Amino acid sequence: MQPAGGQQDAGALPPKPSSLPISERSFYIGLVPTPKSAQGTTFEDLTAAYEEAGNISEVSMVWPASSGIGQYDQLNQSRVITAVRVYGLKPVVTLNFATMRQVPGKGIQYVIDAPAGVNANLSDPEFRRLWVDEARKIAQEFRPEYFSLGNEINDYFYLHPEELDAYLSLYDEARSAIKNVSPETKVFVVFSYNHLIENDQWDMIETFSNRSDLIGLTTYPAAGFDAPGDIPTDYYTRLNNHTDKPTAFTEIGWPSSGTGSEDEQAEFLVRFLELTEGMDLEMVNWLFLHEPQLTGIAASISQPGTSTVSLKNADGTRKKIYALWLDLKDLRIVK
Repeated sequence: MQPAGGQQDAGALPPKPSSLPISERSFYIGLVPTPKSAQGTTFEDLTAAYEEAGNISEVSMVWPASSGIGQYDQLNQSRVITAVRVYGLKPVVTLNFATMRQVPGKGIQYVIDAPAGVNANLSDPEFRRLWVDEARKIAQEFRPEYFSLGNEINDYFYLHPEELDAYLSLYDEARSAIKNVSPETKVFVVFSYNHLIENDQWDMIETFSNRSDLIGLTTYPAAGFDAPGDIPTDYYTRLNNHTDKPTAFTEIGWPSSGTGSEDEQAEFLVRFLELTEGMDLEMVNWLFLHEPQLTGIAASISQPGTSTVSLKNADGTRKKIYALWLDLKDLRIVK
């Protein structure tokens, strides 16, 4: 099969992995359209990545450089949501309230992301006003199909449990503001599934299930299992004991180097589909299209091999999982 965009990848295509364990799907699939980067990225590479993502998926995570207050202006300037939709993708927008930042004398810290001159405090009236207004403006301007009000939030509140009540009221205000201007937008938050299990944070799922359209999860089991076959059969279905809302897997993946391999990567996609069969899934997003070059704080806090959680190499050649992904895309969607 020719790759999206009609251009043949360099080198021979790898053999097609084993067939999928499902014959139809009820969920959308998505990718972050990271472009080729082996020889430096051009505008043509970026355009080709968006086109390819549009051909082999239906949704796309939108990750602007600024993902807190100020994101609305950046989205307007970059027109990334327009670019996503041009290629037929539904955008999944995230407005974060905290970020990883280098703090003098303390190293990299997880802190509230407030503009200069505003108290970095979830209870501060001005921070709250600005953050809710940011959510409202993004929803009104772009009317995204999906809007997350925080990524992997259980990590922050594991460190700062005393701030959860303030965030819950902030979330409720922002969700109401979004729904007032864009009633069809599905609003939710995203949890790190790895850490949720490790830290026994199931109560957070129950808390947000009552106030969200979806439950969002990221999942990278290679951090805890040597091989995909080691993942327990109830690893994902235990979620059903804590929520009746559809699940949005906003990031899934297995590295193709370091703690993983291309074979294991392909095996994980098959294993994931086996373990989630019958669950009420809204979307399943693989992390990257091409291997990116991670830099700065992102590189320093990422696990080894994170950049290889991709369907293709940095030079544009396909990994073994790519053929499986095409098979997944070809399945009939039953909603």
